[in-house]
Amino acid sequence: MTQLANSPSSLSEFQLRDGIYFPHNYAQLNNTAHKQKWDAIGKTYYGSQKIETITETSAIKQDYTLLGGRPGGTWNKFPMNKSVDSILEIGCGYGRAPLHLSKDKNLQCQKYYAIDISESLLRRLIKVKEEYNFFPDAEFNIICNSAENLPLADNSMDLVISNCVFMHIPHAQLRNLLTEIFRVLKPGGMFVFNHSFHNKACPSHIIHNFIRNLNIFSKNPIYLKQYSAIEIQEMLNSAGIQTKCPQYIVEPTTEYAILPETIKGIPLPFAKAINRSLKPSDAWKDTLAYGFSAYSIPLE
Repeated sequence: MTQLANSPSSLSEFQLRDGIYFPHNYAQLNNTAHKQKWDAIGKTYYGSQKIETITETSAIKQDYTLLGGRPGGTWNKFPMNKSVDSILEIGCGYGRAPLHLSKDKNLQCQKYYAIDISESLLRRLIKVKEEYNFFPDAEFNIICNSAENLPLADNSMDLVISNCVFMHIPHAQLRNLLTEIFRVLKPGGMFVFNHSFHNKACPSHIIHNFIRNLNIFSKNPIYLKQYSAIEIQEMLNSAGIQTKCPQYIVEPTTEYAILPETIKGIPLPFAKAINRSLKPSDAWKDTLAYGFSAYSIPLE
């Protein structure tokens, strides 16, 4: 079962129900279109609902990668056998990234803080913890809220992680969130934002943007935001990263694209094969990369 800490003072304004901390204005938050959208997405997010029908004889019980695969990218560089006191995960979903880090990298912590706006995903996170017992010695503090105002003390987190989240957040809100992240991160702490920013120079995104803008009446409110490497660095610096992590890297992902693989949900013939065949030179990686990751030094 999930081991939950007693309500820490920084979460004293929240209500703990069924293993999840909810803000006192949860009814108001629940009525927002943004939360309703993510609660709906969370019900079938990447097939994670499979965990809800797991049995002792299910293959998925023995192999967690059958649930959501093994995340790659920057996580491949994460050091083995690292131990920290506290971890904060932004946009934790059902726990795909920490499950991998715990099982494959033997990452250990004493306190794990997970925040996500989707209650359906957080309830699945509790189920994933029960089935796979990742971070076995840690206290779990699971928070259902927007991450723009983190209910955590200054300089309290050793490691902040996030996986494929920031591109969903509007620009002004993302700046606020980054400021909050570096407020709670300890000086000399570590952060890993894997595949967190989509690349505005990527031809696939440019084509998709053009098609999207043809329809001014029906636009996806969580359409993925895009940035250049320089813009990402500027946001991180403005958020106060230099006082906590003077050395960090913003690097292109190793997925490249010149064509969108789907348009309005319809697969584009041969686009996937063409994108997978791309092997750009170093000079073209920042242009053709699907996105960017950012992390502090050292990882390996």
